Amino acid sequence: MAAISNDDFCADLKKRISAAYEKSDNSLGWRLLASPPTVLDGADVAFIGLNPGGSVRPDDHAEFAMDRGSAYVDETWGGANQPGTSPLQRQVRTLFKGLSVEPQDVLAGNLVPFRSPSWDRLENTEFSLRFGEVLWADILRRAQPTLVVGMGREVFKPLSRILSATNARSIPVGWGKVSAVKASIFGGSLVVLPHLSRFGIITRKESVGALNSLFGDHWQTR
Repeated sequence: MAAISNDDFCADLKKRISAAYEKSDNSLGWRLLASPPTVLDGADVAFIGLNPGGSVRPDDHAEFAMDRGSAYVDETWGGANQPGTSPLQRQVRTLFKGLSVEPQDVLAGNLVPFRSPSWDRLENTEFSLRFGEVLWADILRRAQPTLVVGMGREVFKPLSRILSATNARSIPVGWGKVSAVKASIFGGSLVVLPHLSRFGIITRKESVGALNSLFGDHWQTR
């Protein structure tokens, strides 16, 4: 049987997300990828957050994927004066630089595509998480990244189940009692970081040792 084309795969994902969004009772729109759909056909690195935040549905943000480039570079977030310069964007851009990967080549997206002002205010959280887990199981099976980076502790269990992760261990990040987690997956690693909007560890000198431990040979010490 011939493999499904990227266009057909994307069309199926859009249909599934739209149907689940209607069932979820959320009302601020949805967003899946912060990168172009070409990353679905293979990406060495995946970067997966929990869900898109915000209290409004931005007219200039694509729902499914970027036409080109990366939302972490090319969009203006949080009242910043220039694209790519919000605190979270700076952290993620520096992460990608440390991993020696171009932002547009990263399979970057949200585990749960439905937008909410905060995770606590997401409607039907259990349904939404189950849907996101099934959706990303298909996405990661197709793309097969060797390094999967999650952002936010809530993504650890879903990603661990999707990737059949083993040998998970906590690694302090040099910020009080805050830790990240590293685990083994088939052919690579799963690393789950604390949310970079609250814990800016990527640009923090006290966290350099932790980043080296978390990413190993992937990480280029700055």
